Formats: sequence, structure tokens, C-alpha cells
Amino acid sequence: MLVLTYHSISAEPGPTSIPLETFRMQMDVLADCGFGSLKCQDFLDWHEGRQARSTQRVLITFDDGFADFATAALPVLRDRGFSALVFVPTGKLGGHEDWHGANASPRPLMSWSTVAELASAGIEFGGHGVTHVDLTRLAPDQRRHEIDRCAQDLGERTGRPARAFAAPYGHVNRTVMADVARTYEVAFGTRFDRARPACDRFDVPRIEMHYFRRRRQWEGFVRGDRAYFLARRALRAGRAAGTKLLNLGGGAG
Repeated sequence: MLVLTYHSISAEPGPTSIPLETFRMQMDVLADCGFGSLKCQDFLDWHEGRQARSTQRVLITFDDGFADFATAALPVLRDRGFSALVFVPTGKLGGHEDWHGANASPRPLMSWSTVAELASAGIEFGGHGVTHVDLTRLAPDQRRHEIDRCAQDLGERTGRPARAFAAPYGHVNRTVMADVARTYEVAFGTRFDRARPACDRFDVPRIEMHYFRRRRQWEGFVRGDRAYFLARRALRAGRAAGTKLLNLGGGAG
């Protein structure tokens, strides 16, 4: 099962922005290869074995709630009959990104009125915390507030329960996952892999689409060629291991 990760569909610099033309190509490849998109319930049914385990299915997710989801991404999705699950930091909506790692030129986020309108039209929204902070660095009461208040905000403003969660930066540990599981039905992480029925329902891996900006590589992967994917995954794992060593004091300087 492919679960795709996007952030901003724009020409802004950085790995969390994908140009509209590239996004359109990626969606065209899925459509040309006969893929259909899933809703959250479809994913849960698949994961729990209540639905056929077809390979021609994809869950398309967006993190952060950038305004260009509504203006750029959504028309492309609708033209191909695709839906999406959008994870939003509820305390930041209506403003601009201002968290650690944000672009130097902050990108605008969707307003609550846009979120409510899209929710009424069938787009699903999930939690991404209240203030887009690293949940592993918070005290227990602060962490639970970020997780629980986010769900409450979404329920109150969209009239629909928040069923899914994605932790900011993908940073989780057992305590975070346990707190998320008290409020949500499923959570998606940043491990670069396909989702499988045996994967932890509160740390589902996703495919970061930053790595598939060339049609040949993306189409090859969708059609079953794993060479490029495995090479990228190995490089990504190596970088993560190096970062961990530096954080533990193992790096030079």
C-alpha cells in the first residue's frame, strides 16, 4: 500500500515544496497506472483485513495545511477523482508557518473557513498538533494538550471527528504513540516505506514525494521497480543514523 506525503504544492525553495507541474505529473502517473485513492476508513479496513489487499490503491496525505492545498493541489486531485487526508496544526491556521524548519519566506496556511468548506466537500482533515512542536520534547500535560486539543478543534470547526494524526517532524516515541492512540484511530509517520498490514497502526510509514520528481523514477516505482526506492531509503537511513550520532554527542566538533 502506498501512503504518499506532501506538504506545499508551490515553486518555493526547499524539500517540502513540490512544483505544481511535478505534482500534476505524479498524479497523472497514478491515474495512468489505474490507481484509485483511499479515504481514511478505506485504509483502516485494509489494515485490519476487512478489505481486499489490492496494490492499486493509494492514500494521499498532506502535512501542515498550506493554503496552496486548496488553490493548487485540490483542482489536480479532483480532475483525477482523487481525495486527500490533510494534517493541520489547528492553532496556526489562518496564519503563516512559523515553526522550527519553516521556510525563510513563510508560506501561508489555510484559514478555518477554507478547512470547513473543504471538509463539507469531502476532504478529510487530521491532527498535526496545535502549534506544530516536537511532541517528544514536551511535558506530559503539554503533550496531551497538543494531541487532544487538536482533535477537539477539528471536531468543533468541521463538524467531523478527527480520526487520523501525524506528529510534527515525524518525531514520536512510545509515550507519544500511546497518547495519540487514546484520541485517534490511526497515525502516520515519516519512515520511508510502503505501508503493510503488519505495520504499527500508530506509526504507519509513508512515501515522501520529494524523492520522486522525475517521471521515469516515479513511474518505475509505481509499476514495481524498487531499485531507486531502495537506494533512496538506504541513503535516508544513513543520514538519520548520522544525525542521531551527532545528537548523542558522537559527531566531530
